[in-house]
Amino acid sequence: MKSMPYAPSGRMILVRSPRLCAVTDIGTRRASNEDRFFVSDDGRLWIVADGMGGQAAGEIASTLAVDAIVESMSTVPSSDEPSDRDRVSVHLLRAMASAQDAVLEYGALHEGCGGMGSAVLAAYLDGDRLHLCHAGDVRCYVLSRGVLAQVTRDHSLAALLVHSGLLSAEQARSHSGRGMLEQAIGRYRGFNPARNCHDLLADDRVLLCSDGLWDALGDEEIAAFLSCDAPAGQIATDLTDRANACGGHDNITAVVYRHA
Repeated sequence: MKSMPYAPSGRMILVRSPRLCAVTDIGTRRASNEDRFFVSDDGRLWIVADGMGGQAAGEIASTLAVDAIVESMSTVPSSDEPSDRDRVSVHLLRAMASAQDAVLEYGALHEGCGGMGSAVLAAYLDGDRLHLCHAGDVRCYVLSRGVLAQVTRDHSLAALLVHSGLLSAEQARSHSGRGMLEQAIGRYRGFNPARNCHDLLADDRVLLCSDGLWDALGDEEIAAFLSCDAPAGQIATDLTDRANACGGHDNITAVVYRHA
């Protein structure tokens, strides 16, 4: 199954279950939607990609990246043995490498697509363990026992300065380096996606989102929406509506999951 097709304007909602939903929206300022998402039929693989590039190249890059990851992750063997769980992390890294190859090859062969790329976050749910692999500034948040945590770190200059103690998180929100990505699908040199995993507790809430959402909403607002005792579809839609109400300056994509 490939990334979800949708019109270049408006909104698309995919509800896999009351506990899992994905939404993408063009926002109020953009002429097209360069975000792409994927949620597998079994609800285990989730991907959010935020394309970048001139003309339609960003849309192409994000679509190529998602499709390559989906194809690569279709071969992940199932296992309930904790000792075998590292296999998921390895497969995710290989899938990101496949996405990198696909975008670079397309860009080299098609005029006007050179330099295109995409920020990507791929997540795989293996029992209670959520495996993550990302390049760029698509984020994953986890709300557990009422406490919100950003469990991925942006690959941006602003995030690097925050990590180094040279910039506060609040200062980073308006820093010119927040859009300068150190990692992304399509970068020729130094491509090195980050991997980590997070053990989920019952009723934990997970959010994957592009910067069109997290840049518009603060952590307190995100936590408030995720805390709601509502179906994932309602939470994802409300988050998207709120991001649009805050200006909708960029494309908005959110995957919301409530752990059983």
